[in-house]
Amino acid sequence: MEVIDLLGYAGALIIGLVLGLIGGGGSILTVPVLVYLLMINPVTATAYSLFIVGTTSLVGAFKNMQKKLVDFKTAGVFSIPAFIAVYITRMYIVPAIPDHIFTLFGFEVTKNIGIMLFFAIVMVAASISMIREKKNKVETEEEIKFNYPLIIIEGVVVGILTGIV
Repeated sequence: MEVIDLLGYAGALIIGLVLGLIGGGGSILTVPVLVYLLMINPVTATAYSLFIVGTTSLVGAFKNMQKKLVDFKTAGVFSIPAFIAVYITRMYIVPAIPDHIFTLFGFEVTKNIGIMLFFAIVMVAASISMIREKKNKVETEEEIKFNYPLIIIEGVVVGILTGIV
């Protein structure tokens, strides 16, 4: 086993610990480790990332189900369109991306580089949204009413983004 493989496995272990402790950041941490340390193709790495993040999320979901913190109706309204969008994206959109996207100043942007650039843009957008100051929300005892059509749209958008990165 080479040093780079050991670094990749160490990175995967650290990702697991971070996900377990803070409950987030899966793809943002997983894809770069798979691509740059384990030298896995970015398209394949994003698929592996879906499995890794999905598995760790499932563990967290079981804990929250035991605490009765999961609204199954809302979860279904969000997750079903998200799963369908991920499937369609991985089956039809990602394979339709050409191997050569464009050339800029003699630099060829390939499918793999394009996916990693898109991934970097999503990472920057996520970091900006986390840094921004949030308005304080007052918790009330009133029943929460969900906008289910908007949740469906959010599920599709998240599914497409997840399918790509």
